[in-house]
Amino acid sequence: MILGRLTYGLLLVAVLSGLALAPFWSAARPLESLETLNGATPWGFWLRGVHALSSWGFLLGTLAHLVEVLWKKTDGRLSPGVWWRSVALLPVSILALLGGFLMRGDAEAQAGLAVWREVSASIPFAGRALAALLLGVPGSDLAPVALHHAGTFTLLAWLLTAEHGRALAPDLRSTVLAALGSFAAAGLLPVSLGPAVAPAGALLLGPWYLLGLQGALLHLPVVAGWLLPLLLLAVVGLVRHVDGRWRTTLLAVAAAWSAGYLAFTVRLLLAAR
Repeated sequence: MILGRLTYGLLLVAVLSGLALAPFWSAARPLESLETLNGATPWGFWLRGVHALSSWGFLLGTLAHLVEVLWKKTDGRLSPGVWWRSVALLPVSILALLGGFLMRGDAEAQAGLAVWREVSASIPFAGRALAALLLGVPGSDLAPVALHHAGTFTLLAWLLTAEHGRALAPDLRSTVLAALGSFAAAGLLPVSLGPAVAPAGALLLGPWYLLGLQGALLHLPVVAGWLLPLLLLAVVGLVRHVDGRWRTTLLAVAAAWSAGYLAFTVRLLLAAR
């Protein structure tokens, strides 16, 4: 599918631009290093935009491709194991992007780090150990976050994409199209940074792709931060194993989940005005 190949190309652009950005970023001074990159490094703002926008494009492409597969009912062409691993690509992509958001080090990123730590710690039994593994101990620098952003989750995203696409790397045409689109978008849509300290009383927003979850956590227990996504993954994964009315029911549940997520997103954005 064309959409799937283009999404793979966006992943390659995101990885290569991330490697180019790595020497300019500091785990101990994340915000200061990015401000220097944006304001004092030639074409630094553009390179950062290429990385951010290609990463967002990869996430949107992954989601759109998943919807395309379900709409065309081509999920049956994949073995059960490959299908479940393909579904897992969506949360892996979100975790990779979330790590990049936290690496900004501004007020919104600091608040996001605290929320992610709290959500991770709410997972029974291994939650606190998992939070320490992914985020480091409270008060430490962002080196663990960067390690999993650039290493663990990016490598998993690549392996899962390669398995789904049955190719170790994207084709040249898809890569060129993804690169040209990312280059043009980065020149038109600058990616800003927030302040180090938020104004008093301001509602800090997380990354745009998690606003619905953030809105839900304002009204639901913290365990909803991992239970709600897990519910959606289970529903989508089970679609591969049923037919007829059961498939329709599961897709309706997924659609209702998505509608609720959008409603929480809109409500949060209205509250932030």
